[in-house]
Amino acid sequence: MTIGVLLAFAVVVAWFPKGDAAWQYPLHQIDAPAHYYFIRRILDEGIGAAAHLWPNDAYYPPLFHLLAAGLIAIARLVGVEMTIYTAFNVVWIAGAGLVWPAGMQLLASYWTCRGLRDARAGAGSRGTPSDPSEASADSPLAQSRLFPCAMALIVPLLSVASASHPFQMLASGPLVAYGLAFSLLPFWLYATLRLFDAIVARSAIIRWSAITVLTGGITVFAHPRMTFTWLLFIGPFLLMRLPWRFILAALAACVLGAGAFLAYMVTHYKSSRYFNPGDWFHTFVPNRTVPDALRVFVTDNIDGPAGVAMAVVVVAAVGATIVAIVAKTMRKDAISVLLVVVLFGLLYVCSTALTGWFPNIVAAAWYRAETRPLTMIPLAIVTLLVFAASALRDLSMHAAGSVGTRNAARDEAEAGAVHHRNADRGISSIARVSSAIMVAVLAALAVGAQFGGVTSGPDGTLAGWGNANRARLARDIYANMTLTDAQPDEQLTDTKYAILADMARTVEPGAAVISDPLNGSMYGKTAFDVNMLYPIYNPMAEKNGAIFGAVERAFDSGDKTTLLDTVCPIEQDKPEYFLVMGGQAPSLQMFTFRQQYDPFHREDLIAKYESDGTLVKVRDYSDRADYTKGWALYRFGCTR
Repeated sequence: MTIGVLLAFAVVVAWFPKGDAAWQYPLHQIDAPAHYYFIRRILDEGIGAAAHLWPNDAYYPPLFHLLAAGLIAIARLVGVEMTIYTAFNVVWIAGAGLVWPAGMQLLASYWTCRGLRDARAGAGSRGTPSDPSEASADSPLAQSRLFPCAMALIVPLLSVASASHPFQMLASGPLVAYGLAFSLLPFWLYATLRLFDAIVARSAIIRWSAITVLTGGITVFAHPRMTFTWLLFIGPFLLMRLPWRFILAALAACVLGAGAFLAYMVTHYKSSRYFNPGDWFHTFVPNRTVPDALRVFVTDNIDGPAGVAMAVVVVAAVGATIVAIVAKTMRKDAISVLLVVVLFGLLYVCSTALTGWFPNIVAAAWYRAETRPLTMIPLAIVTLLVFAASALRDLSMHAAGSVGTRNAARDEAEAGAVHHRNADRGISSIARVSSAIMVAVLAALAVGAQFGGVTSGPDGTLAGWGNANRARLARDIYANMTLTDAQPDEQLTDTKYAILADMARTVEPGAAVISDPLNGSMYGKTAFDVNMLYPIYNPMAEKNGAIFGAVERAFDSGDKTTLLDTVCPIEQDKPEYFLVMGGQAPSLQMFTFRQQYDPFHREDLIAKYESDGTLVKVRDYSDRADYTKGWALYRFGCTR
């Protein structure tokens, strides 16, 4: 297991964008300033800030940010100054390269090591060695080691083969808190499956209940909405394996949870559309067709020949899983795995290719957009591949009578019966060969998807055997870490960074600076720890955020007294400033409520406030470039 995880870690490290910019500058994407802000808030206010990270003091899942802040604090203890960018990157790399592949390997071991667990239990019941190291080379226990050892090398590599996860979470948002929670999810799933086994066997229930609660608590702490993904995965197993009283109790808990969630949404987010799902997410526009969405799903979001190979293997795995339904010992798990794949596929198609009330309901818990369901594809596909390989292997072992169970007499009777049936010997041989082929194909696919040649064309496009999708993500991420003026209207450029640095040197420590965050000014907090009133793109007016909306309305009023009466009390003993730094960045236009910042761009209001003394120009940035006309830093004319 360790070697496989280390190989996956090496893949993630090799993929991570190269160059000093990744460690010296912020990642400029829509959610990035928020994550840097959360880390800074924990460092400034202490661990208690984790309960109210949002600018309006609302809750945001803090585990990722606590880990990053903890790294910085530990570094300071030993005399090393670690930047927020470095801590951010290290936590992401650890979660993506260690936690995720280790979790997937543990989840896979539920099926790959089942024969080993049964063999150990069977050997123990016969008084034979239960330690694999003590077993003879041709014993059932020794034979049962080979398959899980091979899969322990393959599964971690397969888990990082797809561009969907963990890489997509750094490129989209970045959704690092959600991504960390998803990387932790396999541990919770494994513990839950073992708990189901314990309930059925009426053994070690307390132990596995405690482990399930612990892993679930950590995962939910990382991001509470991961509960929905856990439920979608574990639901089929619950329905197929547990007694009816547990199923009914789970359904009752789901109904109560849904009611509580609805009550929370209704009380916290006012809307007239709650009982009209056809009008939910009315701004959503599909970004794929249904065939394209299905292609992404069955290829595990791997393009080129490697993606074709993955699709073929997935189809074969579905066939093997259907065959496994015939075997009584694997029937329930086979049906459950197929249901998981269908449910995950349905969710993804609804989230990216369909509109209407049904897809709105299905994808609502995942914010309707494609991004989060996209991360779930590797979990479904790798689980399917692992189960199919395990099913073929178990069929061969059972047909050969070489898998021990807890009943020695039954084992001997079954083995004797099987060995005297020529037909079953043929089935055993076919299953054994199929299992070996499946493992070999998975190994080749895992390696090919990692190290296939990806070439860059004259126009900059990436193509070739291997993960061109994944390579594109790395290229795009690094482009969002470097500072250039190639797109001067984007959220963070070389010129804007220099202006923010000058602003940080000009204003007093702790002085509040007001500006539209969508023009890139929010990076003033990220990069220079300036007290930006809007440190993220959406600080929200709910809870303790009334000041955000009040400032916007006061600025739009055109009245000097109204504006100063609203702005001047923000910092009682320090001045307040206003920064003009261009329009809203094109890459931030997806923010639905971006019009709320329009007053800050009204040149007529700015000129009026400057003429009547409401705004006093402190720094003029008009000479920085030919497109910076009108850019300036003003101080509000507050009287102290």
